[in-house]
Amino acid sequence: MTTARPGRVRSEAARLAILEATTSELAERGYDKLSLDRIAAAAGVGKATIYRWYPNKGALVAEGMLSGHLLPRVAVPSSGDVRRDVTHWLIETSASLTEPTTGGLIRATIAATAEDADVARHYDDHVTSVARAELVARLESGRRDGQVDADAPLDALVEALVGVVLLNVLTRRDPDATALTATVTLLFDGAGSAGGRGGR
Repeated sequence: MTTARPGRVRSEAARLAILEATTSELAERGYDKLSLDRIAAAAGVGKATIYRWYPNKGALVAEGMLSGHLLPRVAVPSSGDVRRDVTHWLIETSASLTEPTTGGLIRATIAATAEDADVARHYDDHVTSVARAELVARLESGRRDGQVDADAPLDALVEALVGVVLLNVLTRRDPDATALTATVTLLFDGAGSAGGRGGR
């Protein structure tokens, strides 16, 4: 009869507690002031346990992103009107990031990406790349439906949408649905939208 299983369960519980404590610490204090001592105390583990699994705070933040603990995600809808769907995504994503906790987490993880290349890679792989892929897929679907011009630069359009979200977070702007809708209209018309009249 093995006795290893209970140990794994306790280790997993400790790991989750550490990630939850990291989320709270980042949201409240930011990346620069991230304290492994406070995280260890909040998680009910020894600091040595954290260092055993995560050699530095960048690795800890990267693990948080990899496990989905740090950042929320708004799915791109598919209502049949691509412009309306993209507008919905932009407004809902921007609104979700005005929550104090979420906005703090975004700013903290952006600070972490500037300092640690591994965190930057995880951020791109598990946050921005996921959003970009979903948006590109929706725009490609809109193109097949004749709502987006065949020559529209989809990647550039998506980069602009993601950039608007990140800019609003970094500057702590409250989302303005009218302005965000106008942004989508400008991007679509500038990209050569052939149909997709929704959202006007």
